[in-house]
Amino acid sequence: MKKLFILILAVTFTACNAPAEQVGAGFFTGAEGEKYVVGSDDITDIWMNYIKAHNERDMDAIMSMETDKIAIAGPDGSRINGKEMHAEALTAWFEAENPMWDVYWALPYEAVGSGSTWVVVGHSMTLTVDGEEVKKNSMIDAEIVDGLVNRFFVYDMMLPPAPPVE
Repeated sequence: MKKLFILILAVTFTACNAPAEQVGAGFFTGAEGEKYVVGSDDITDIWMNYIKAHNERDMDAIMSMETDKIAIAGPDGSRINGKEMHAEALTAWFEAENPMWDVYWALPYEAVGSGSTWVVVGHSMTLTVDGEEVKKNSMIDAEIVDGLVNRFFVYDMMLPPAPPVE
């Protein structure tokens, strides 16, 4: 009898503590009814390693962290499709403006319905344009597929120059 009582108690406790269905929040007009929840920091780590490789100018590492179909939408409306195009654009940008990224926040998230994984990340950027240091903030929304960067969207905001020191 005592074993039966313990079994009933265990089953009742387990049933009452079953994980709640993820409801999520937000929306995306491109996927009607989709909702989002906070994702895993494993996704954030993928992005942080990707940015580290950019700052170190490690093209082999960058390419190894992308899907073959990498797609990038730039803040000026430009599009990059595929690793070859991305490698060419990055090489030219590294030489022309020496971009350096400093991540100041990140939030991984997951689509409840489709299970797609994303990270939205804020970066402070330093560029050298015509010999002058330029600062901007970049917000990037990146999709991670099977541990690889699949696509991302870049939004930039120029920062005013620092006031002169008197």
